[in-house]
Amino acid sequence: MDSSAACLSESIIFKGLDTQDIDNLVPLFSKWSVMSGEVLARAGHGTQFFFLLEKGALLVAMEEGRAVVLNRPGDFAGLSMVSLNGTNTATITVLEKGSVWVVPCQDILDLTGYDTQVAAVILDGWQQFCKEKAPFCSNLAETGLI
Repeated sequence: MDSSAACLSESIIFKGLDTQDIDNLVPLFSKWSVMSGEVLARAGHGTQFFFLLEKGALLVAMEEGRAVVLNRPGDFAGLSMVSLNGTNTATITVLEKGSVWVVPCQDILDLTGYDTQVAAVILDGWQQFCKEKAPFCSNLAETGLI
């Protein structure tokens, strides 16, 4: 298993997918090395990418003083945590040198926009992740995802 598939498989968001579904997702992701202090996304700018942490730490700073540190392999800076209607709602800053798997946000939104088993698994995983890391991001109706 290559490192992107391994990272997807250990992510709470994607780990409920079977091996074939993971293999189908791998080509959507590209790996970036990131350095401390680097800004991956800025609030108010158009959303281009979501980020799956492989190594290091990210700070996701949201409006109203809310923030979350992503520091476990498989943590996901995406969906309602960082974007609403195509605009970044958070600034994502690298706290600790490492690597992230980057996916165009539209690719993930397209996957979750249909009534499929893959979409259901990803959205269920997202809800679980939010409950653990950022409960204020878990209401999909408020964030425009549903």
